[in-house]
Formats: sequence, C-alpha cells, structure tokens
Amino acid sequence: MIEVDARAMAAMREHAEEAFPEECCGALLAGPDGQVVRRMTNIQNRLHAADPAAHPRDARTAYQMEPRELLEVNRDGDRAGWRIVLFYHSHPSHGAYFSPTDKARALWGEGEDAEPAYPGVAYAVLSIYERTLRDAKAYAWDESARDFVERELRVLPARARA
Repeated sequence: MIEVDARAMAAMREHAEEAFPEECCGALLAGPDGQVVRRMTNIQNRLHAADPAAHPRDARTAYQMEPRELLEVNRDGDRAGWRIVLFYHSHPSHGAYFSPTDKARALWGEGEDAEPAYPGVAYAVLSIYERTLRDAKAYAWDESARDFVERELRVLPARARA
C-alpha cells in the first residue's frame, strides 16, 4: 500500500490539471514535518524540438524530468530524516496505467537483469481528462514478480500543522 497525505494528493492533482493537455511530473518526499510535493519541469517539448528523430513524442504524450531538478530531489531525499516516497506523472486523456515506457524509465538495465532505479520508491500515474482528475494509481516493484505491480493508493487525512 502507498500512503499519500490528502494535501500532497491535492497538490499532485492540481499540478496535473494545470499542465493539461501536457504531462506533468514530480516527486513526493517525506520529511520530519510530513509529505512535500516537488513539481518538476517536463522538458519533453524542448527535447522534441531539438531532435524530433531521437525524441518523437512531445509533452502531450511523454515526459522527461529536468535533470538539475531531479538531482535536487535526490539530494533532498538523501538528507537526514527525508526520503523519496514516489515519483508521479500524468496521462492526459488516458488511463492511469504504468506503460512500457514508464517501466523502462523506472529500471536500470534490461531484461532479467533489470533492477529498480529507485529501490523502495513507488510511481503514481494520474489520469486527467479535460483538466479533471479521473483516476490515480500507484505502482511499486515486486521482487518476486520482478516487475512493477499496482498497489493500493491510500489518501490519508491531512496532518495538522503546528
């Protein structure tokens, strides 16, 4: 089961709805004061414009996290008392499924030797239609299946802030 604070879920939903009709991407970190959503820039349009042969899809059907922002998230997740809970992205006008591309990006290596790039970190996919969240699903690595499998995504009541 993947547990997400209601405030964090609302922040991810807002990000996905604002980005529509393009995909959004980001991370959810947990720290001493609760969960924090970190929006990241989807640079897929920039990659597509620079080299459409290498990057045939634009941000309406793909995402690529801005590398410096991803580095910052990794650094923050390594700080004492912090960890990356999940990475999220949206599927505009599509279901909340973990696509073959999503899986490939979540792995190091290929075939039977592939391992999760972020052990212990889940992935959430938000299905957005006409700027409205329809569904959200979470996926996590299952060692026995050697694959990412759907896990229950539980939204918890927001923690009171001091």
